[in-house]
Amino acid sequence: MDKLDIAKIKVKEIMTRNVITVKPDEPVRMAVEKMVQNDVECLPVVQDEGKLVGLITFRDIVVKAVHKFNFDQNLKVKDIMVQRVVTCLPQDTILEVVKLMKNKRLRRLPVVNTKGKLVGLVTNFDLALFGWEI
Repeated sequence: MDKLDIAKIKVKEIMTRNVITVKPDEPVRMAVEKMVQNDVECLPVVQDEGKLVGLITFRDIVVKAVHKFNFDQNLKVKDIMVQRVVTCLPQDTILEVVKLMKNKRLRRLPVVNTKGKLVGLVTNFDLALFGWEI
């Protein structure tokens, strides 16, 4: 399979489906625990029905929670999460996602359905497995 064939593969075929998430009102320390326990660097932030409302990364926690707030124990995920999240759809092609991630300088992209519900996550590592570099 060459790169042109691979470029036509849909995101839904390579995305991680069982994504670890957090809720906006969870304490930041819970987000840290989930990241450590699951060996992940980012967590999509979802409402009860699974609608994506933000994204929190380990870097966000270090820069915003630890540095700015001296790690206030009462700090919530919603206080430091990125709210304007760039996403893709399951039917998008790998080529479309590679272009988007390169243009926006992203290492991960939440995958949502047409109603904004989180259905997966695609990362630069997923794409590297198919020979694409971000």
